[in-house]
Amino acid sequence: MDLILDTCALLSLSGIARKKLTTKTLARISDVDRVFVSACSLFEISLKVKREQLSVSPFGSAIDYWDKAIAAYDLDSLSVEAEDFEKATSLPDHHNDPFDRIIIAQALRRSCSIVTYDKLFSAYGVELLQ
Repeated sequence: MDLILDTCALLSLSGIARKKLTTKTLARISDVDRVFVSACSLFEISLKVKREQLSVSPFGSAIDYWDKAIAAYDLDSLSVEAEDFEKATSLPDHHNDPFDRIIIAQALRRSCSIVTYDKLFSAYGVELLQ
């Protein structure tokens, strides 16, 4: 089984977010074949840093944080494909966040579970780990 971390889950895993992943979720993360992070999460993090809504100062820039988190947690960066954008726009409007919609589309394409705190993801028929 593979997992995709949403942006908040990545920030939690790496200690940037206040909210922490549960022990059960951390155990699942360490027990799966692959753990992906969507490249759109780097875009979201970079925007939040630019707008001063997020600090990654212990790591340097957003890309420095990204590279260090991927290496430290043995994550696989998942590129956003054209079909992910198309699928994200065609999903029902349960969720308005474009980054989350892209992650949902990627999870559906790859048949992955998503690590997220966002309960709205469940409306799309993807397995959630919280």
